[in-house]
Amino acid sequence: MKLENMDEVWALPVCCNIKNSIIEDFKVSDEYKNQVFNISYKDNIILKFIDIIDSHEFNLKLFDNHIDFEGQVPLVLYSDNLDTLLEAESNVIFELRPIEQNDICCSLNLQESDEFKIYTSHYEFSDHLNYCSDFILVKVFFSDDNLIIDADLDNIALVKQIISDNFCISKDKIIINSINNNCINILFPIVFNAVVQGIVISKKLGLKVNVIYYKRHFLIAESLNLKFSVVNYLSIENRLNKIMLELKINRPLNFLYKFYFNYLNKIFSNLFFDVLVHINLISINSNSIFFCDNYFLFGISAYSFIYSNFYNLAVSLSLEPLNYLLGYVKSEYNIFFKLFKEMDLKNSIMRKSSSISLNNEYNVLDVKRKGVGFAFLNLDSNIDFALLDIGNLTISMNLYKDKLDVFIPYKIIDINLVNYLKNVLAKAFNLSYNCVNFLVADSFKDDIEFSCSLLKESYFIESAVLTMKEELSVVIDDEGRKEYPIIVSRNFVVDIDAKFYVACSLEVDVIIHSFHIIFSNVNFFIENGKFDKLRVNSKRVFSIFGLAVDYVFGNITYDVIDSVGLEFIEDGEFIFSFRVLFIASVSAIRSSLIQAFDFDICKTPIDLKSILDDWSVRIDTN
Repeated sequence: MKLENMDEVWALPVCCNIKNSIIEDFKVSDEYKNQVFNISYKDNIILKFIDIIDSHEFNLKLFDNHIDFEGQVPLVLYSDNLDTLLEAESNVIFELRPIEQNDICCSLNLQESDEFKIYTSHYEFSDHLNYCSDFILVKVFFSDDNLIIDADLDNIALVKQIISDNFCISKDKIIINSINNNCINILFPIVFNAVVQGIVISKKLGLKVNVIYYKRHFLIAESLNLKFSVVNYLSIENRLNKIMLELKINRPLNFLYKFYFNYLNKIFSNLFFDVLVHINLISINSNSIFFCDNYFLFGISAYSFIYSNFYNLAVSLSLEPLNYLLGYVKSEYNIFFKLFKEMDLKNSIMRKSSSISLNNEYNVLDVKRKGVGFAFLNLDSNIDFALLDIGNLTISMNLYKDKLDVFIPYKIIDINLVNYLKNVLAKAFNLSYNCVNFLVADSFKDDIEFSCSLLKESYFIESAVLTMKEELSVVIDDEGRKEYPIIVSRNFVVDIDAKFYVACSLEVDVIIHSFHIIFSNVNFFIENGKFDKLRVNSKRVFSIFGLAVDYVFGNITYDVIDSVGLEFIEDGEFIFSFRVLFIASVSAIRSSLIQAFDFDICKTPIDLKSILDDWSVRIDTN
């Protein structure tokens, strides 16, 4: 069979999940010899990537026979028949040779001195999983001088630059049609690799290529996690002086290493506590392409680590966690004390936390444990957008007679926000809900600092879209909807002075035998805001808190008593940040569990068996 006689082909990846091994060879059954073809590590396909911080060049392999992490794709099969590909995939045989593991042990100096004593701990945070479908389909083809890509992509400006650099295609000849399916960015590394694989095959054959990844191929992204190895240096008065932190990510960062390292440093330097933190960031060594578009995971993990670490130190020293934490607040963080005071006045969290700490004796007859959780976050736009030139980023609306397309610069991870905006726009322009589409587009007019395309905050899109809705309504009134499409656009402006302070407190009751979780007095206190549209926003807050519970526990039965509260302590603009509310929720939930069980809850999602085993040991030793 000659593939050149076909109009299009299907492409299917083959994963190798045996990490720390080398593929000596692979074989596809002779049954498919004339039906199935492949591109693989044997083709030695090298791509160039440029560090977005200092422009250092990296040569990375599209396929590698060194399997350094789970889910690597060493080859892609292609054929004119998808069913044949699926059969051939199951018959691929790898000849593997094990190699020395590249896991890196903690190298921090653990020597105590007369001046300090040390307290070590370990934490692990896995990515937040949210699949919108069981497969990913990417379509790639060349039309005249244009490269057409249909894919669920984000970071389009950066993707275009990488394609242009490696395939000698002008950026204005690369057309990316974003698929509107609301998947969050966890699957971006997969989609990116699928796009590049499709381009290689399409250039080779001159055909349209449909690259399909099924759920079994998602392991490259879904097992992503960060491991924290921590050494706390305590004075003889148990005062925390400094933290030595070794943070390991189980994927290669390569050209994005400095970006994430800088981002972590900005988070820690902006935290409310007065402690020195030294970071050693370690990523897997690999020459294989992995595009880690996940600064959200770094933010969740950094804040969750901070609160978990303070709570663990307190319980290990038999101290009350909140009082211990308050002792490290920087003097200039007056807003912290303002929010904490309002929250404490309403829920008496200090009194409740102290009571739990004083009555933490374990008894075999105890069926329930209690904990108080707390978190405070400062979303300062200077952290995310300082020194980033985003003035040329735009949002646009194209109104047709029967639909509205909204072109945005990156995905909105808050699905409730998408629903809210679609309903508002549909009502405003007399359309059905399904006729309002949010599409990710290359909204950068000129060359940009690509690091800003990796930093995403849904609020800024929300604010711009609602403003543009009013502008489009004015245009319609002036023109009477006589000619379509009606197009409006505006610069995507970030208020560099915008700040978002939020504190979250909650109480948790854990029923031991059934491990049923009951949350109560869940409250978010925000510095500035107004109570208009509170019904919609309260619903969004409750939804975000539910996602945070799922992130910490996985699938588990839980109840929330008296819903979830949202309060403002001063009038002002309501900056609604999915990211900050989610991180605050996760941090507060984790800290409440540490107090409830009086030991380190080191993993997220939690390992239920490990917790119950540790709980049993604690009972036996009392």
